[in-house]
Amino acid sequence: MNKTLVILLSCMLIAVCSTVSMAQSQADGDTAGSAPSPDISAPPAQPTTPAEAAAPQPEPEGYKLQPDDVIRMQVFGEPELSAEQAINPSGYISVPLVGQIRVQDLTQDEVAEVIRTALSKYLVEPKVQLTLSRVRDPRVFVLGQVNRPGPVPFKQGERIMEAIAGAGSYNEIAWLEKATLTHKGSQEADPLNLRKLFLDGDMSQNMQLKDGDTIFIPEDTKNKYFVLGEVMRPMMYRLKENITVMDAITTAGGPTPKGTLKDTYIIRGDPGSPQRIKVDIGKLVKGGDLTQNIMLQPGDVVYVAESSKPDWTKIGNMLSIIVNSSYLFRYWGL
Repeated sequence: MNKTLVILLSCMLIAVCSTVSMAQSQADGDTAGSAPSPDISAPPAQPTTPAEAAAPQPEPEGYKLQPDDVIRMQVFGEPELSAEQAINPSGYISVPLVGQIRVQDLTQDEVAEVIRTALSKYLVEPKVQLTLSRVRDPRVFVLGQVNRPGPVPFKQGERIMEAIAGAGSYNEIAWLEKATLTHKGSQEADPLNLRKLFLDGDMSQNMQLKDGDTIFIPEDTKNKYFVLGEVMRPMMYRLKENITVMDAITTAGGPTPKGTLKDTYIIRGDPGSPQRIKVDIGKLVKGGDLTQNIMLQPGDVVYVAESSKPDWTKIGNMLSIIVNSSYLFRYWGL
């Protein structure tokens, strides 16, 4: 009897342990199955593409139209009158039935009203819509003595040096000291010394530009000299720094067989009563007398005579021609 009771109790204990183990296993499985899973229904936000980042922003309200802007005109119910065109350099567009209309410095709404009023002579209550298709590229103008005068593309923050470089730099007859800068909408030209900027490194002359500014570099009509008389190439030459009388004669090709270097003259000052400076190139060449190698000044005339007695009447006539030429150069830009 006691043996049977022990066996029965052992079987009950095994059944209870099995039941507890199965319950624990089911609970663990439920816990594992209920663990939160990542939400993949909504993909992460994509970054802005380069094209979207570079897309031009619409012009602010009140933008005033400028030459080279492209606009589209629509006249409702009149498709033959609708067109897209660029504003010409003078600030005009062409409107069918009406002709040329100035639109520069007007807003889109103002231009639409001007066109509507003009078309009212031909149409009953025309409805006009104007949209800006493309804004012109910002630019400045570099004119005068540069290699590529005209409009130059411009970026915000650029300065004088970038603009002149964009025009191919200045040429050899540029009068750098007399350059000017005119701001858009202004009638006053501000002086600009490009010699200080480019040759002396004075960065105070490298001013910041704005859209529509104009840089003008005139021709140098002052810094010049003449070599006349018995030389191979008698003519006017541009005066650069540290040009001496010997440099001038060499540039003119040297004397002709008739030329007498010991009777060379520098004619300086007022042509009506000039200063005559006699130079003996022979002393310079043979004796090394550097006092004969005089530094030239703007407007000097170097004259190589044919004999020891120069014809001053002939020289005076030449000076008269030079004076007239200088007048033309200065006042007529020839």
